Amino acid sequence: MFESLEKLKPDMSQIFEGESGVDICTRFRELEKLIIDASSKVFLELGLQIEGNIDGLPPPQDGSVPKLVRYAINYLKYLTTVNYRTSMAKVLRTQQTWKDSSSSSNDMSSDEGLLKHAISNVMDALQRNIEAKRLCCRDKVLVHVFTMNTYWYIYMRTKNTELGEVLGEKFMKEGYKAVAEESAYLYQKQAWGGLVRVLDGDDVREEGKGSVGRVVSEKIEAFFKGLNEVCERHVRGVYSIPDVDLREQMREATVRLVVPVYAEFLEGYSGLLQRKGYPSVERVNGLVGKAFDGGKLKGRGSASSDWNVARNSGSLERDVVRSRNDGGGDV
Repeated sequence: MFESLEKLKPDMSQIFEGESGVDICTRFRELEKLIIDASSKVFLELGLQIEGNIDGLPPPQDGSVPKLVRYAINYLKYLTTVNYRTSMAKVLRTQQTWKDSSSSSNDMSSDEGLLKHAISNVMDALQRNIEAKRLCCRDKVLVHVFTMNTYWYIYMRTKNTELGEVLGEKFMKEGYKAVAEESAYLYQKQAWGGLVRVLDGDDVREEGKGSVGRVVSEKIEAFFKGLNEVCERHVRGVYSIPDVDLREQMREATVRLVVPVYAEFLEGYSGLLQRKGYPSVERVNGLVGKAFDGGKLKGRGSASSDWNVARNSGSLERDVVRSRNDGGGDV
């Protein structure tokens, strides 16, 4: 509508010039002012609305991206497209001129700078909202899943877009991508790092000959108990990674973290295990990888499942027993 008024303005001045057209021209300027005031108010107050949405509640139960983040990013992407970017900058400039804001910084001397400043304010408010939810989260794994998902979403949805051009690639990498990557590392360390520590062989080597076999068996049992717990939480959707590319990256990284440690432990101590028939390295590889299919498996509870997706679903412990009985692919 603002663009339409801009196109009509020269014709209005010519057609309704003179005393007879004063009233119409006055009404035209009033309409223009109403549109500019309304447009700038909606945009400039978006950040205040986002900040006002800090409700003291934790993030979504599965660590997914909040709807508010999705809405804000999509709105800003739409606003910075070619069709609206110039118009919005003109609206902000006109509003600033009317207010006679002589204290503008150098970054706001151009229309693009003014638009960037306004968008940055909204993004800052969005970040404060996200951080507030992080502080309310008591689950030490979920907080990193939520942070990873949310900042990765912001970065990937703004990358190679007009919004990304306004914010700048350096700003996005430092403010969003780096935070997502750090959170991914902390998630992996918190959720899966315990399994690696369980199979640490240092304390085994410190044991006497008579108790080494018992310690090795305890470690392998503790490993599978922990693996069962963390995989169940992923399969049930407690820890959700909706982005396909991010989920695949985390799947591959987690397999590289856990499986080689299990393989090394079996290679070094399989002869000391009090019970034989533990799943092979390939089997554990598949189990760890399948944990990241939680969204696909959720709600499919069946006796053939690897974990307790529903009441009658199979568990990892049952899967281990089944692997032993099959006699194939076991150590």
